Amino acid sequence: MRHVLLFIAAMWGLIIAGGGVAVHVLGPASVAGLGEYDRPASSALKAAAAVSMVAVWVLALARVKDYVFRRHAGW
Repeated sequence: MRHVLLFIAAMWGLIIAGGGVAVHVLGPASVAGLGEYDRPASSALKAAAAVSMVAVWVLALARVKDYVFRRHAGW
């Protein structure tokens, strides 16, 4: 049971950390110098960063899950 709680705590920690990064780092980020394409370029940059952050979070959770369930199952 303790291992499942570890997995849930890691999941929530990553969710909170990801929200903080999105709000404090990605939110104020902008692209300048492209004229009328500043806003679309900024949005594309933020979207690419958010998608890559989600991929990293999924990989991190997969590693925690493997650790938790291998240890719990005794593999």
